Amino acid sequence: MSAHENPGRDLVSIGRFAALTGISAKTLRRYDKSGMLAPAFVDPFTGYRLYSLEQLDVAVTIHLLRELDMPLAEIGDLVRSGDGNRMRQILREHRRQVAARLDETQHILSRLDDALHEVRGVMPYEVELVDLEPLWVVSSRARTTRPQIDAAYERCVAAIDEIVAREKLAAGEREIVLYHNVLQWYEGLDMEVCLPVEPRDPPSAAVWRLAGGAAARTVYHGPWEADIWPAYATLLSWIARHGCEPRGPARELYVVDERDTDDPSRYVTQLTWTVGEHAAS
Repeated sequence: MSAHENPGRDLVSIGRFAALTGISAKTLRRYDKSGMLAPAFVDPFTGYRLYSLEQLDVAVTIHLLRELDMPLAEIGDLVRSGDGNRMRQILREHRRQVAARLDETQHILSRLDDALHEVRGVMPYEVELVDLEPLWVVSSRARTTRPQIDAAYERCVAAIDEIVAREKLAAGEREIVLYHNVLQWYEGLDMEVCLPVEPRDPPSAAVWRLAGGAAARTVYHGPWEADIWPAYATLLSWIARHGCEPRGPARELYVVDERDTDDPSRYVTQLTWTVGEHAAS
């Protein structure tokens, strides 16, 4: 029925329709304006909106989908299409999006709980001054982006394994990753994976000396991704407050990673940055 045709006997006022559906009259007017749910009849003289009882199922569906936090545009598509397969497809996609938001919310809640139990609050990183010993290492370097960092890391590790096998070197168990441009990470990461090795006689051309010296260090707990950057911010802030400048590349040592646990929240990463011998504690 057109909204301006003669009304039938199954029509109810907008107030009654609002009470039956749980949708406010104000919201019903907005749905009418958007074309998602127009009244069955509009009195041409008074402008009163009347709804058909046959529209109750559509209205209740809209109300349910809104309670499920589905965007109005998607609801409008569903209502206008009337396609059951299309509805299931959109509902599956909406469920995926809600699940992703739930994971993000749970992660935020976990970080808030950590902050509530930490003396330092939302930046729970203690920084210490350490003296690094020089190391003999073999390495592989790559330029990459944050989304591709895992693949680049694996390529570097594979290249190092080839060097160790070819040169018959005695290697350590944990790699140290140097980031040569942490402060410009948004331009692409310049990373170098280093594996400590025992020097041999005669020396291997593939082995080089990673310098030691005074350095600032903090420990980050949890998955890497974006959450590690506040730890870097704390480290850089500590270095600046002590009148120093970071020297050379930043270093990451994965004390606990996927080789030790399937739970990324249990990862432990040491972040170290050399600062020079004049650093104050």
